[in-house]
Formats: sequence, C-alpha cells, structure tokens
Amino acid sequence: MNYFAFTACALTWLVIGLGLWLGSQLLRQNGRMLLRLEELEKRLDELEFAEPSGNGDHKALPELQQTDQSLVTSAATRNGNDRSARFGNRSLVRSRLKRDGLKAGTVAPNFRLPRLDGRGDMSLEELRGRPVLLVFSDPHCGPCQALAPELEKFQRDQSAILIVMISRGDATENRAKVKEHGLTFTVLLQQQWEISRLYAMFATPVGYLIDEAGVVASDVAVGVEPIVTLMSNAKILKPAALVD
Repeated sequence: MNYFAFTACALTWLVIGLGLWLGSQLLRQNGRMLLRLEELEKRLDELEFAEPSGNGDHKALPELQQTDQSLVTSAATRNGNDRSARFGNRSLVRSRLKRDGLKAGTVAPNFRLPRLDGRGDMSLEELRGRPVLLVFSDPHCGPCQALAPELEKFQRDQSAILIVMISRGDATENRAKVKEHGLTFTVLLQQQWEISRLYAMFATPVGYLIDEAGVVASDVAVGVEPIVTLMSNAKILKPAALVD
C-alpha cells in the first residue's frame, strides 16, 4: 500500500515539475519574442522607412512588418494557446510607431516627392494658400481603384481644392493606373511608406484634408466612403475669394 502511495506521490510531483518546466520555457519564449519585436521597432525608428543608410542600402517596411507579424503568429502557433497570442498583441499595442492617423489641428508634415509624370519634385509647402486633399494610394489596392474615378470627378467639378495623390510601388504600374482612370491630378511617388509614416497611417486608401495654412482640417479618412464623405464636406475649406 505504501509502495502505491509513494508511486502516486512521485508521479504527482513529476507532473508538477514538468508543468513548471514547460511554463518556464513558455515565459522564456515569450520574452524572446518581446525582445525581438522591440529590436525590430528600434530598427524601424533608425531606418526611417526606406531612407538610405550609410552604405546606400534600403530596407522596406513591408518586409519588417511581415517579420514582425510572423514572429507573433509563430509564437502563437508553437505555444498552442491564446496566452501567447495575447502576449504578441500587447507587444504590438506598446509599439512606439503611431498608426492611428493625424488629428485635426495638426500641422501637416512637409515632404518633397517626385511627380509620376517626370516634371520634377513637389513639396507640400509650395502648395500653401490652397486647400489640398492628400490621398495615399497603391496600384495593387482594390478600393484605391474604386476611389480613383471619384477623385477625378471631384477634381474636374471644382478647381479650388487640389488633389494630390501619394502612391507607392513601381512607376510603370502607377502610370498604367493613371492612364486607365484618366487621372489629371498630381500623383507623387514614395519609395515605400516613408511619407505614410509621417502621416501615421500605414493603409490605403487614406485621405487628409489640409487647409490653406497647411493644417490638417479633419481627422484621417480611411477607406472609400469616408474619403468620399471628406470630399463632400471639403467646400467649407475653399478660400473666401474662390467660393461660388
């Protein structure tokens, strides 16, 4: 009888010990994931989203984002429970990168980018004195393609508010989209997400209405319908001399 009691007790302690060991391994793994995510976050800060390093190399944000997300997904898969997934989510929430857009009243960050049509560079600063509808797009973004005709119609129907589109990706693909939709407004190219980072929103389509003083006039509009609504409300930003 004592033998069976001893065996049962030994097995109980063995199970407890194994559970503690597995728990410690899980915590160590989560800790490594957090350190790695923080390291990636630091790299993003240093690289300034595709700005050249000392040797002229470029690092693309999507690659880092994919690595960042794969770490979280991989951790959740290996651990096989919601705890590690929540851990990964908390890590991203604590990110130092602002991802929720600029608020109304913020001075719009200046930038200088090349025009898609090859007619030199354009900066936001040189457009002061006129309201600007700044739209972020991508040639592979389906909603962006649905929005393009609406933007062109808005630009043709009025001349007070300038539409400036910032797109990313290959110049040839962007020119094909411009030709497909017959776009006549200015299209600028960012290399990856460097200007998107300044405007705190890594998505497309995204729209900002910027008044003639260079100040964001309303909170960021994300998606086709919010941007269309933004356009319908934009007349209030027309300089008094241009209002019909």
